[in-house]
Amino acid sequence: MRNTLFLLFFLSITVFAKETSELSVTMKNIGLSYKQAVQATNKQELLSSLESLSRYSLEATKETFKPELKTQSLEGLQKVLDTIERARQLAKNGDMKSAQTELKKIDSLRKEYHKLHEPPSIWQLIFG
Repeated sequence: MRNTLFLLFFLSITVFAKETSELSVTMKNIGLSYKQAVQATNKQELLSSLESLSRYSLEATKETFKPELKTQSLEGLQKVLDTIERARQLAKNGDMKSAQTELKKIDSLRKEYHKLHEPPSIWQLIFG
């Protein structure tokens, strides 16, 4: 009985760690694509980076989020996708500077929505 409980506990931690690591890898890929898009020096580079950024952002919407944060997380990812689309249209029209300026809004979205997923501090755990 004790061994069974230990095995179930170990398996649940393994599954949780796998899900967390997959989301982490996806988010790192989003970050890399974002950086490449903001630093792009020509239209083709920018459009290619935007395509990757869009693909990884769509992939992130399929990841598993904490139930209490799922709605807000998906809302944030949708805002990112909308921003990418606006930047893509600007880039297609040849306005790289405006496209890259539009993309910089993603960084503020990242900061806003990452706050939701930060673990509580020791003081928050102690004092609620």
